[in-house]
Formats: sequence, structure tokens, C-alpha cells
Amino acid sequence: MTGKVQNKQGMALILVLLSTIIILGAVFVVSQTVLSSKSQTDLTTQMHLAEEAAKSGIDLAVEHLWNQYVVGRGNTTGNLASYRSFLDDVVKKNQTKYLVNPDMPTVIDTETNSRVLSLSLRREDTLNGIQITAEAVGEAQGYRQRAVQTMLVSGAQFAGYEYAVLANYINCILCHASFYNIEERLNTSAAKYNTFDRIKLATLEALLFRPGSADSVVAGTIYTRGQVYNEAYQPINATTIKNSSMKHFEFSKTDGKLKQSATGTMTKSSLTQAGLDQNGNLEQFASLYTNYPTDAKQMTDGILPETFPAPFPDNNGNRHVDPDEFEEVAELLEGRLTGGIAYGVPDGGSYNSKNLPASSNSALADLSNTGRYDGNLILVGTDANPIVLNGEIAVNGDLILQGKVKGWGQFFVKGNTYLTGDVTYADAPGKFGEAADGTRNGLALVSGGNILMGDYLTVRGKNYSNDTAKFPDSSNSIQVRTRSLKKTKKINNKNETIDIGYFSPGVSDAGEVQAQMRNEQGKLVPRDGQQFSFTQSELKLFNNLELEKALADPNYRPRFYGLRDSQPNNVYVYTKISEEHAVRYDESGGTVKKVADRLVQLGKNPASVLNRASFQYMNPANNWVSEETLREFWWNDEMSRSRFSPWRFDGVLYSNNAIFAITRSDKRHGSNTEGKMLVRGAMICPDIGVLCAGTDATGNESFRLFYDPRVQEFWAPHDTTQVVFQRLVYKTESA
Repeated sequence: MTGKVQNKQGMALILVLLSTIIILGAVFVVSQTVLSSKSQTDLTTQMHLAEEAAKSGIDLAVEHLWNQYVVGRGNTTGNLASYRSFLDDVVKKNQTKYLVNPDMPTVIDTETNSRVLSLSLRREDTLNGIQITAEAVGEAQGYRQRAVQTMLVSGAQFAGYEYAVLANYINCILCHASFYNIEERLNTSAAKYNTFDRIKLATLEALLFRPGSADSVVAGTIYTRGQVYNEAYQPINATTIKNSSMKHFEFSKTDGKLKQSATGTMTKSSLTQAGLDQNGNLEQFASLYTNYPTDAKQMTDGILPETFPAPFPDNNGNRHVDPDEFEEVAELLEGRLTGGIAYGVPDGGSYNSKNLPASSNSALADLSNTGRYDGNLILVGTDANPIVLNGEIAVNGDLILQGKVKGWGQFFVKGNTYLTGDVTYADAPGKFGEAADGTRNGLALVSGGNILMGDYLTVRGKNYSNDTAKFPDSSNSIQVRTRSLKKTKKINNKNETIDIGYFSPGVSDAGEVQAQMRNEQGKLVPRDGQQFSFTQSELKLFNNLELEKALADPNYRPRFYGLRDSQPNNVYVYTKISEEHAVRYDESGGTVKKVADRLVQLGKNPASVLNRASFQYMNPANNWVSEETLREFWWNDEMSRSRFSPWRFDGVLYSNNAIFAITRSDKRHGSNTEGKMLVRGAMICPDIGVLCAGTDATGNESFRLFYDPRVQEFWAPHDTTQVVFQRLVYKTESA
């Protein structure tokens, strides 16, 4: 009995012992868990405090980089140049500066011992603006966290490359023209029908076209600001535009995709003004927007810029590219040019050959090694030896360009650019934008002066002495493939001879009214009429618009165009408001006037406007290549063309001022271009003049532009008159 009791007591003790061990184990586990949780909580708190300290460092950087700039200017912002000047005192270009270093940390919170252990600023000036990377290390209770913030200070973004054509003032380009999406034009797959985006054309100040004979079509939408006129400069409304001969190809009202049939064809339709939605906003995906808003919130169909930013910063507002302004951009370029023929002409030099160079000089080595040439430059590419681009190229002067281009690149030209023949991609057969070896081809041409595509100097034709008609008889049109062609007619019982060959006296625009000219023997003889070039006709219209702005605003700096700087006083306006343009210097009624004379006529002091004006001229700088030599280049190009070979350009054209694109017809002038031009890219500039002949017998438009959406990948100029601050990438990590 006693043994059994003892056994039971022993078992009870064992159970108690085991229970105690289990309880103690549980207590230990719980205590360890509590300790671990507290430790984890403490670590999380330390990490959070350290991260907040690092963020405080970033905020301190923003205080130095932006807040102090804004406050220092009276809580306003200026242009990018003003910010760059401010930033130079904070951190120099392409350098790193410590605002806080570990030897002198900045205490954030004494209770938690949080502090900014270090703060550095790294500055890099790029084409897209000033990129600043702030790196801060925060510390709290022995734990460190790093924060990195990238910031960009730049001008306002420019959305102009989203447009096939964008200009302040458009007139002749919308006659006998067509505008397409090149991806739709090149597509051969039925599976891709109805997947191509519409394109956009826009004018910011005035649009002029002939409602009854424009014969033009756009595969998308037209936007206007300002007034729309007919050829008699009479305002027209949306109803007149809808009933006009200018049409669009239909596209979806839900996504803007071009509508195509089962065979890929598109349907023409009238341009119809956008209506209003239920909220009173402009409907999206309309074919016509007149008086498109300037408030971005009301631009329901996409952003339309208000201005054309200068490709080089215009820090002093003189509307010219000064040497230091060119350098601000040129020093940031890192491209290279190899291949092709590169012939440089240093400042003060001249090029006198009647032919484009057949071999390179030292300019090719400069371009290959540095990606820039200081002076005027001639570039020629051939099928066997194309111009090869890799990135951005700087030309500190004028540029003459012709031929084949391979690679992806962008020219930044300080002066004027002259295209003396086709400029096209060295593409593989049947390809666009792709060479035979797979190289991607793309070109952007940015000019601080003007871009002149074709012969901008030759007049339309000649008049006999007693012929006062505004337009010369079509039989007297200049013949572009004949050096000399004399025609004789009896005038007042005397034989009078005029010479309408391409190199005949009086064929090149005189730039002024001339009673006499020099003949082939150098003798002064009566001038054959007073016709001027299409270029002069357009310049007079642009000048008149600028004069009106200058008269309306005494602080406005007008930009006046002239044919050549050797005639600085010969800057004209056309004052007749009932006709599309002038063609004679001695037009009846005195409607062609020099700007100074027009101001006197208006009772104004010419100096009040001319002294604040900027002047742009079409001729090469200091005549490093003469106008006569340019005409030889155009002649050589014409003579090398096969019959019915349109003038071609591949790429995007952006000018700080004007773009002129000119071809001449076969019927009137005997040109093998047949008056046709094909641009595969985009054309963006304040003032644009395009003159091509009418449609041919088969209905093909004389001017065709195939918009290449890839142009949006190129650098586009920013509006540097307004500085913009952006905080970009932010990240944190353990330090």
C-alpha cells in the first residue's frame, strides 16, 4: 500500500516538474518575443528617423537650389539664363559641391539625435536643361539612411514636334498639297488598317488659302489661332472652310485612328469645326479647330504651343544667335560625324568653285573628333559615301547640305542652312529609316537663322518695257534648264530683246527697284521689268505682320526679313490687303514699300520702330559663298535630275525664323522636278513659305508631306524665357 502511494507521489512530482519546465519555457519564449519585437520596433523607428533626416537633407537642397532663387527675385521666376547665373554661385557646371559634410553635420532633432550627416549636389548641364542630383545621408541613433533626388531645371517643354506643320503664318503651303502619316503610307499589311494615328497641322497667328482651288487634303486635323483668310484677305468662317476644296481624311472620333476600308483606302470629308460637349468644352477628335484656346486646361484635343522657342537661348532678347548663346548649346553636344564629304570654310574665307566639293578638307577630321565645325560648312553625301551621323553636331556658321545621310543625328546650325539638292536617308531598298546594315536613319535640322530649300533667288519671269502687267506672260517665264534664251518682240516699232535663260542678266532678284541692270558685257541697260522672287513676296507679308505688332506694342521687338545684308535698307512690306501677294517692286498704287517709307506714310518716326528691330537676311554670311555660286549649285542639281523627279527631304526642319521650300514647274519653267516636293518628316518654324506648282494631269499634289512620328524622339527646343523646376527620380537605401 505504502509503495503505491510513493509511486503516485513520484509521478506527481515529475508532472509538476515537467509543467514548471514548460511554463518557464513559455515565459522565456514570450520574453524573447517581446524583446525581439521591441528590438524590431526600435530598428524600424531608427530607420524611419534616419530616413526622415535624409529627406530633410533633400529639402535643404531644394531650399538652396530653388526657394532661395524664387525669394531672391521677389517671389517670381525669370528666364533660364537668370537661373543659370544664380546656380553658378551654388554649384559650378559639371561639379559636385557639399552643402553638409560629415565633419560638420546638421542636427535635425536633439531628442532623437537625428541629423543630416552629409548633403552633396552634383550638377550636369544637358540639352534638356540643368540636371542636379542631391544625395543626403541621414543618421538617427546610430542608423544611417541615404536619399537621392534628381531635379531638372529647364525651359518650358515644347510640343511642336507633334505637328506635321506648325507655323505662325501659313499661306501657299495649303494649295495643291497633301499631308499623311508616313506609317500609313508605307504599310502593306491589311491587319494594320485602322491602327494609324491622324496627323496635325497648326497655325498660330493667321491662315490663308484659296477656298475654291486649294485642292489639298490632310489625314487628320487642322488647328488655327487668329484669323483665317481667303486669297483676297477677306476673313472666312468655319462654314466657308467646310464648303471649301480643302478636305481631310476621316478618322475615328473616339481614338483618332485613320479610317480605312478593306482595301486600305481612306475617305475625304469636309473640315468641320469642333462642337462643344455637355460641359461646354471643345469636343475631342474634330477635324477643324478655329481660335484654338491658349489655356492648356481648355486644349481638349492636345497641347498647341503659343510660341516657337529659340533653339539657342536668346538671353538678351535680340532675336539673333550671339556667340555665347551658341556656345551654351554647342558645348553640350557629344555627337560625331563621319563619312561623306565635309568641306569647311573658316570665317573670312570664301568658296568660289561652281561645283560642290568632291573631297573633304580638314573639316571632316574636326567633325569626326569633336562633332563640331567653327566656320561655314559644306556637306555632301553619296550612295557610296553617305554622311554618317551619330548624335548632335554643331556648325558655328552657315551650312550647305545635299545628298545621302546615314545614322541618327541632329544638326545645330548657328546661321542659315541651304539645301542645294535632295537630302534623303541612305535606306535599304524598300525600307524607310533603315540602312542595309540595320542602322537606324533619322535627321533633324535645327537652324538659328533660316532654312532655304531650293532656288530662293530666281524671279518668275520678265516683262517687256511696255508690259505693266503684274504677272509676266507665261511664255516669258525663266527657263531653269537653259543657260540663255533670247526672245525678241517689236515694241513701239523697235525690236526689244529679253533673255529668259537661267543665267541671263536680270534673272536673280535685284532686291530693289532698278531702272537699269548690267548685261552680259557689263553695260548698263534698261532692266527687264521689276519682278521679284517668291521669297521676297513672302518676306513682305511676314514683315507687314511684324510691323503691325510693333505699332500695337511699343515694347515689341519686330523681326524684319531682307533678301541680303548688302541692302540693309531694302526691307519691304506689302500693304495691299485685297490680294494674296505682290510680285513687282514697282506695283501700281505704291503698295510695295520699304518699312521706313511705310512708317512715314503712317505718320510715325521710322527710328521708333527700326531702332528696336531685329533683321534677318537670306544671303550667306559675309557672302562666303556668293549668290551666283549658289545658283550654279541649283543648276547642277537640276541638270542631274531625271525627268519628273520631285525634290526630296527626309527629316524634321526647325528654324528660329523662316523656312522656304521652292520648286518650279515643268510647263512654265522646264524643271525636271515638275514643280513637286516630298518631305518625309516635319516642318516647324515661325514663318513658312512653300511654292510648288499645281497638281499634274494625274491629280498628284505638288507638295506632299509624310509626317514621321519618330521626329518626336529628337531634342526639341525649350522655351527658356520661363524657367521650370521639376523633381524627378527619388529613392532611399541603407547607407
